[in-house]
Amino acid sequence: MDVKLNDKQFEAYDILTDMDNGVTELLYGGGARGGKSWLGCFWQITNRLKYPKSVGFICREQLIQLMDTTFKTFLEVLDFLGLTQQVVYKGGMVNSFFFPNGSMIYFRSVQYKPRDPNFDRFGSYSITDLFVDESQEIAEKAINVLRARFSLLEGPNPDGTKWHVIPKSMYSCNPSRGWNYTQFVKPAKDGTLAPFRRFIKALPKDNPYITQDYIDNLLRSDKITIQRLYYGNFEYDDDPASLIDYDALVDLFHNEHIQQVGGRSCSADIATKGRDRFVAGSWIGNVCTIRIDKEYSPSKEVQEDLKQLMIKDSIPRTLTVVDADGVGSFLESYLDGIKEFHGGGKPQDPRYQNLRAECYFKLAELINARRIRVICTDEQRERIIDELGALKQAHIDNDVSKKDVIKKDEWKTLLGGKSPDYSDMLMMAMIFRRGKATAGAQASVKIRSNE
Repeated sequence: MDVKLNDKQFEAYDILTDMDNGVTELLYGGGARGGKSWLGCFWQITNRLKYPKSVGFICREQLIQLMDTTFKTFLEVLDFLGLTQQVVYKGGMVNSFFFPNGSMIYFRSVQYKPRDPNFDRFGSYSITDLFVDESQEIAEKAINVLRARFSLLEGPNPDGTKWHVIPKSMYSCNPSRGWNYTQFVKPAKDGTLAPFRRFIKALPKDNPYITQDYIDNLLRSDKITIQRLYYGNFEYDDDPASLIDYDALVDLFHNEHIQQVGGRSCSADIATKGRDRFVAGSWIGNVCTIRIDKEYSPSKEVQEDLKQLMIKDSIPRTLTVVDADGVGSFLESYLDGIKEFHGGGKPQDPRYQNLRAECYFKLAELINARRIRVICTDEQRERIIDELGALKQAHIDNDVSKKDVIKKDEWKTLLGGKSPDYSDMLMMAMIFRRGKATAGAQASVKIRSNE
């Protein structure tokens, strides 16, 4: 076949068809009109022609979008290749294409269903390869289940020999802060991408067939849309549930107009052996300096480190807050007077679900208003941006529920299993800043007259 792929498509197709490179997962996309769906459908069709009796799987979260978009592109690719009359489509409950050599392709919705939280409905499939269109919409659990169905990896050729392949998955995507960001985009940026994975950013300008009218119209969109769909910036999240503006999050570390003026306080997310990180911030007004950051600390060392921090930075115990829902609960017995933070506790404002939600909304408010500054290392800054960039409001479509943020387990999933320790440390400090924004933590002092 004489098929002209653009440079990014050719690079991706080469990775997908090379059975000796050890790459089993490819994330392709990042911008609008980069040829994502066309490439995925082309790869699936050519595999079916090349491997008799093989089985492909093309999916998207919602069936209606799958049939209105991906399926339409699939038909266009078939027509482009002159194969429309050579394959048989069975619709209805089947939604599959059958090729003359015994190969077939399933078209399926992989929408999450409460009655099937583990996606058991895909347990009986045997497939050769997988194309997930708009993968940012799909739960990571569904991807893992589908990849476990790679069992048809060899078959007969017409000449009596056998073909053999390694399992391959292609995921198309637009920018988001979900599992494809934490498993592909961020590691590729950091140089830590697993050797069995590849990420290729495909943007509108990579498509030689796109019209200038389309580009001009896209560039007239709002800032977030331009950053995401033209520049392929994954850090800009258009999810309405996101609490913090990305630009404000970047400014968090450069708000030099916020001076170290006001009350002194301390907030600490505690971790001991087997837990996440021990992170403590020393605050002067609304400026936080990260003083302690350790992966592991014995209980005695945590106690001593926190005590020395309060002494060195002249922080009152009553203006020191630690997480009391986990291992930090032991500290109050040794550091009398410090404040325990119970995330599920009663909020000051009844509009919020609990104290944790109230403090996270307050943190988001101060960050978005550029009324807070964090002093830290470059590595800590990247981690904080990742954590707070994935923070989302819960139940956003329910106008009856009290304001809340996503559960920690869900947040950790978005962060690739990492705990939002730095965010929790910053959030707990908001217990001194609830109500209207202040210049920092405040202490109430009573003066007794001798008269």
